[in-house]
Amino acid sequence: MRTRNDLDLYERNAECWWAPDDRFFRSLRSVGEFHVELVRREWSKHLVGARAIELGCGGGLVSLALARLGARVTGVDSSAGSVRAARGEAARRRSSSRFVCADLYRCPLTSGSFDLAVMTDVLEHLEDPAAALREASRLLRPGGRLYLNTFDRSLLSRVAVVELAERLGFVPRGTHDARLFVRPDELGRHARSAGLVLERLIWERPALVRSALTWTIHLKEAERGVAFSAFLVKEAASRARSARHYIIPRLVP
Repeated sequence: MRTRNDLDLYERNAECWWAPDDRFFRSLRSVGEFHVELVRREWSKHLVGARAIELGCGGGLVSLALARLGARVTGVDSSAGSVRAARGEAARRRSSSRFVCADLYRCPLTSGSFDLAVMTDVLEHLEDPAAALREASRLLRPGGRLYLNTFDRSLLSRVAVVELAERLGFVPRGTHDARLFVRPDELGRHARSAGLVLERLIWERPALVRSALTWTIHLKEAERGVAFSAFLVKEAASRARSARHYIIPRLVP
């Protein structure tokens, strides 16, 4: 049976995160730029000086962009190769962003120590998205903000993402499993159980003409689409039950 949700591809190809000629990572950078612009627009008053964490940071595409906007960023990813790529790019840019190789379900970081949290292109790869939201909530201070984006679990999304994008080579075969896509109502339930309130949901879909002309995935906002972005805030008195605390480890390149 063909492999689905093959997360090892990020480890196998970690040296390509910042390679300008790699089609897959070029599309990831384009998608990341779109999401960073949404974050900049929605959180313009909250970014400068904010303590931010990106869960599932990969090679640091979004983390380093947020750092350029003034946030103090920590990135977490389970792929050691991707974390090395992120650290290398941070060093090249002389960025103070730091990156930790860890499981995003159980981050070795102190509860309530971040103002902002980000999960881009992450939930659709997780068997337990509710646990990931609980961990993001744990890491946020009361009143902290969470941004995420993911694919809607619908026939349209399965056809667009798995059947077309992967078959046409925009995305490596086996990257996604449509079974793991998340509907907005499911996200709402998971968020509430984690003490998070959904403030805004933005639908998005591929900009087909531009993507075809550049052979790179580009996104745009839509009334309804194959994916969505969500902006949430942690309740002042969170219902999240986790009370684990950790010491932030010394990071070794």
